[in-house]
Amino acid sequence: MSPNLFKTQICNMKKQFENSSTFSTRFSSNSRILFGGRQIRLRCESKKAKKIKREQRTEDGVSKPAVLPDIYTFHTPGSVQEPTSASGAAGRVIFEHESESEASKWAGVEVEHVGGQQEGHSRGSYKVGVVIGEFHDKLMSRCLEDARLAACQLGSELARVVWVPGTYEAPLVVREMLLDRQLDCVVVIGYIEKGSTLHGEEMGATCSLLLKQLELEFNKPVGMGIIGPGATPEQAEERVAYAGNAVRAAIRLAQYFDRKTVPVA
Repeated sequence: MSPNLFKTQICNMKKQFENSSTFSTRFSSNSRILFGGRQIRLRCESKKAKKIKREQRTEDGVSKPAVLPDIYTFHTPGSVQEPTSASGAAGRVIFEHESESEASKWAGVEVEHVGGQQEGHSRGSYKVGVVIGEFHDKLMSRCLEDARLAACQLGSELARVVWVPGTYEAPLVVREMLLDRQLDCVVVIGYIEKGSTLHGEEMGATCSLLLKQLELEFNKPVGMGIIGPGATPEQAEERVAYAGNAVRAAIRLAQYFDRKTVPVA
């Protein structure tokens, strides 16, 4: 078969696939098929796949940005501790062990939540250091704003922000921040995208371990606001609130240990 004839037949086959109403979206990526005794790769998309892509984009062809979440009491909507319709004042979560029907089971047991939920913190404002990756700067800027809002909502502040080239560079800067006595906790913000190799998984596993080791070494909270590894751009856009979650978690830990160290009068 001549190269031109082979190419023509492949093009016709591709058009048939794309115009087929039953063509599955699983063929949207490069698919290998056996044709004429040769294994070839078809680069084609079904009408359904194209429609899905169009719906994911705005009129000007730019992907829709993630909507920054509202300012909430302790958690992002969708978390396991999301405020319910039965929540008390100011959206405070009512857990099962606090309900009238379950309280008797926990009589005599000291049950508490780390920071945030208790009354009478030793102090209100906490200073947070942020280490954030430069890759995907627009996404990271939205994450940083979410982190700032979360800190403000808890009566605290982002006292220092350091941009690093990438996630691999974060641990050393985090260590330097943990040595800063002016900071009560540190939060790491980043995005490890889905790639064609296991590089991202290796990065995530290595950095997560190092960052938590630093937390234990310095006995100071390190919040993890890293999206991924293995997150697609679409998934990352939906996870901007990871940054705020990390800030709230770090501040609550700081509140908890700060309260533990205050002498009882």
